[in-house]
Amino acid sequence: MLAGAPGGEHAEFVYACLDGSTPAQVEPRILTSWRRSIHTHSLDPERLDPPRVLSGPDLRSHRESTDRFRLFARGPMERLATQILDAGYIVLLADASGIAIDFIGNPVLDKELRRNGLYLGSCWSESEEGTNGVGTCIVEKTAITVHHAEHFRQTNIALSCSAVPILGPTGEVLGVLDASALSSPDDRRSQHLVLQLVKGAVTAIENAHFLDRFRHDWVVRIGSYGEWTGLAADLTDDGLLALDGTGRIVGANRAAFAALGPQTATGRLLDGMLEEIVDTRLEDLLSQSFHRADVAVPMRTLAGGKRFFVTVRSPRERPAAVRAAVTGAAGVTGVVAPGRATAGSSSFALTELAGADPTMLRNVHQVTRVLGLPIAVMLQGETGTGKEAFAKAMHEASDRCQGPFVALNCAALPETLIESELFGYKEGAFTGARSKGMRGKLLQSDGGTLFLDEIGDMPIQLQTRLLRVLEEREVVPLGADKAVPVDFRLVCATHRNLTDLVRAGEFREDLYYRLNGLKLFLPALRERADKADLIRKVRVAEAVDMGRGTVGFSDDAWEVLMRYAWPGNIRELRNCMRSALALCDGGVIEPEDLPPDILSARGARDGATKPAAEMALPPAARLQPTVPSAGYADPSPEAQALIGALRAHYWNVTRAAASLGICRATLYRKMERFGIVPPNRAE
Repeated sequence: MLAGAPGGEHAEFVYACLDGSTPAQVEPRILTSWRRSIHTHSLDPERLDPPRVLSGPDLRSHRESTDRFRLFARGPMERLATQILDAGYIVLLADASGIAIDFIGNPVLDKELRRNGLYLGSCWSESEEGTNGVGTCIVEKTAITVHHAEHFRQTNIALSCSAVPILGPTGEVLGVLDASALSSPDDRRSQHLVLQLVKGAVTAIENAHFLDRFRHDWVVRIGSYGEWTGLAADLTDDGLLALDGTGRIVGANRAAFAALGPQTATGRLLDGMLEEIVDTRLEDLLSQSFHRADVAVPMRTLAGGKRFFVTVRSPRERPAAVRAAVTGAAGVTGVVAPGRATAGSSSFALTELAGADPTMLRNVHQVTRVLGLPIAVMLQGETGTGKEAFAKAMHEASDRCQGPFVALNCAALPETLIESELFGYKEGAFTGARSKGMRGKLLQSDGGTLFLDEIGDMPIQLQTRLLRVLEEREVVPLGADKAVPVDFRLVCATHRNLTDLVRAGEFREDLYYRLNGLKLFLPALRERADKADLIRKVRVAEAVDMGRGTVGFSDDAWEVLMRYAWPGNIRELRNCMRSALALCDGGVIEPEDLPPDILSARGARDGATKPAAEMALPPAARLQPTVPSAGYADPSPEAQALIGALRAHYWNVTRAAASLGICRATLYRKMERFGIVPPNRAE
């Protein structure tokens, strides 16, 4: 009776199963859904009208609100379709309300599919259709096959639907992927393989969504293997954990919940710290991964001692300021749209920009004290040091973060265009002007932050107009006779010495003092104490962008990079990493993969002859090196730097090597060369 129940007999069959008068083999979940259909949704199983189908604005609204979700689902949907389309199935993607927002079917069956509701815009919620694959899957939050007469409504009993919920990182239902057939064998076991194929596609969708949702965080991919291989494994179907910068677990996929949930002391995975669940911390995990290309790192759960192997993916798309700091995206002119942050929500960006450099940490401390005050900030530093990145981080950490961030590079535009770009113009103001005029950068920044890069290159006559705007807080566009009020925070930057320009009459003295409220100097890359960390960050960011996975440095290449003076700073570093990643083979960057300028400049530039170990130490350690004890063979500055690092880390070679930006093997070779012997091994 289950496979058939044709015509009006279907309603009799449903009621007979519910009252127990028919001993049919119906799954408890189906019976429960039938009861909801009758008692909760007041539906009639004999209703014969087809499923409701949205069209026009309503359908567009559902699809537009799920654009990104559909983007991640489309690839797995197409792969699933190639496996089952020829067998008479269609693939349907529904949102969390049961509306079909994407669909792949056989065009030959188009009319029949439309008539049966297996089409774009069809509404398959359980409240409307009763028991069905999509709707019941959403309610139960688990994979389900609703086969033939298991459907509640008589009009749907010819269908066989296998549906799997697409879950978010906290267990919420994002949507449903469904494979349905207009006709299929009576035995519901024929649908087992189809359901497994749908499950595989859902795993791919969930993982793609997970990686996108946590693109601002560290993602740990977890695999479980019988023995250590020393090579990175294919972890596509394994667990995913998302960690914030402190090591707190902010997301987990199904496989991670299944693998680690029972292994926690409390059974709670989300919001716990990584070190509370496994025998490692995030920083230790990263330190093991930095110099090892395509290698999985072992760890064990604290509860149960279960062994895993993991790889780590760094944040793919960071907030604008953080990413610019890593990639050296300085000097870009543009507008960051408002409404993407809340006050202080991105204040961590300033801290990340500072890294471990004392000068940058002092800059961040000072700027956070003036963020809410009407004090102009002047950023000075060499080209490519990340001045715009710092300005964006200030904006995101301020109470103006809901407003726009507007940037203009005064050196990037011809003198004839700077005025119109800055002040805007009224329609017809000059030949070639836009018919509706243009709002200049000053007005675009209203309510937000205006960043003027290379302010020292602004023409003297425009300096007068800018000073007037700053004093009167209003703008008069070109060709207009009426002033427009404006309110913005001003941040300026330059690599030139403005006091020299003032003395030369090339920069207005009154404007200089108006802009020079707080002056901050951004150190060059070669001067930063955390240069080694910055090089690694840029390598990771560029490798992710290029789809290269984990790429490491050979010892010789690392030595070259650490000795180089980096006159182009982070911008030059970014280009260097791009080139090296494109040329390297085997997951390791060698010296021959580096740009010729860097190789030819060894020993030729300022700072290039300093030992790599010495360059990696903080300035204080370089100025006051630890004096080697009597008996050490070499009192050179490099030997002193090595001994200082070893003593600072209590002769832990792994940690000392990491602080110096070299691998353990290199440190051991240097110790042997300089005759440095750990105290516990000394005779």
